[in-house]
Amino acid sequence: MRNRLLATTAIALAMGGAASAADFQEKFEGTKPAVSGFNGKIEFGYINTDIDSGDDADGAYGVGSFSAPLGDQFGIQVDAGLARLDSAVDVTLAGIAAHGFWRDPDRGLLGGYAQYSRLSSGGPDANIFRLGAEGEIYLDRVSLEGFAGADIVDGSSDNETYFSGDFTAAFYATDNFRISGGIGHQFNETFGKVGAEAMLPFASNNVALFADGNFGSDYQTYRAGLRIYFGESGKSLLARHREDDPRTRLLDFFALGGAFNTPSVGGGSEEGGGSEEGGGGSEEGGGAPT
Repeated sequence: MRNRLLATTAIALAMGGAASAADFQEKFEGTKPAVSGFNGKIEFGYINTDIDSGDDADGAYGVGSFSAPLGDQFGIQVDAGLARLDSAVDVTLAGIAAHGFWRDPDRGLLGGYAQYSRLSSGGPDANIFRLGAEGEIYLDRVSLEGFAGADIVDGSSDNETYFSGDFTAAFYATDNFRISGGIGHQFNETFGKVGAEAMLPFASNNVALFADGNFGSDYQTYRAGLRIYFGESGKSLLARHREDDPRTRLLDFFALGGAFNTPSVGGGSEEGGGSEEGGGGSEEGGGAPT
């Protein structure tokens, strides 16, 4: 009887230990990989910036992204893009960026971000570096997304560093339709933002339309275009956002005019020596110095 009791107790303890280990693994390691497999996207669109002073800017841009898993819980993404914007001054903005992140597709994402962009125009050119951390929290059909870091402007005569940050709350009304709103801050300018993206019901569920707008005190930026996703076919928009490539931040300089007009770039100031407001854009904004 004693041996049976000991054997039964040992089996119960072993089963309990195995269950606890499984619970621990599921809780802290997640049940899905950070990146479902090699994937990417290409997006291109039209940008228009409406400036209260009367000078508008418009143009087009394109960005490509590639994502890959690094083991089960980590991933990497590389972005590259180019924008051409026409106003009183024609502007070309090109850049490359990298994300390294941990993600549990059922809970959230945490990672680091680095970006380099080159701004060319009729005046002095500028190199702009962005460094920071990005994170996401997934709550059923709600995603909370944020970034905090710095924009470093290396211009013709000096260097300037600005806080860069944004927060976005997104809601998936269906698995294939997302609406979002939030707030951002770049180059000493704070702005609100809204956006929407809808997956089209064809082409293996990998083509989406998007539109968004950013609204500052002196100017507004509007953007619309097309995103083509590559990877596993048939996935919903929600699944692609949480299991494949993270949000692209490249070229999203809403207040680019503020950076272009700093002493480090144009030798002027916010009160004189150049344009006062503008923008540049990709995932959440756009525009051009004027």
